[in-house]
Amino acid sequence: FAFADGLEHVRDIKLEKCMYIQDECLQRLSETSNLQKSLQQLKIISCGNVTDRGILALHKLTNLEYLYLSDLPGIREKETTFRVLQQALPKLELELDLE
Repeated sequence: FAFADGLEHVRDIKLEKCMYIQDECLQRLSETSNLQKSLQQLKIISCGNVTDRGILALHKLTNLEYLYLSDLPGIREKETTFRVLQQALPKLELELDLE
């Protein structure tokens, strides 16, 4: 996600069936200062290499208002992960389809 450094007005990102997306990618995404300021919606769907660690890294996206997570088999500690994320981002609307 090095290309994202120069993007200033990204409000919505959808990652769907991205087999190369891993926790490190989400961590890098959440550490991009421009995205910390602009990103409001994020959808992560059917990205099999994403785990709880990657989802927890999203806490740095302080303007994130909506997060949709679906079909992520690597998420093992659902309740703990989402509780920690919602404490870090109290205005976050979290929609889950992980069964």
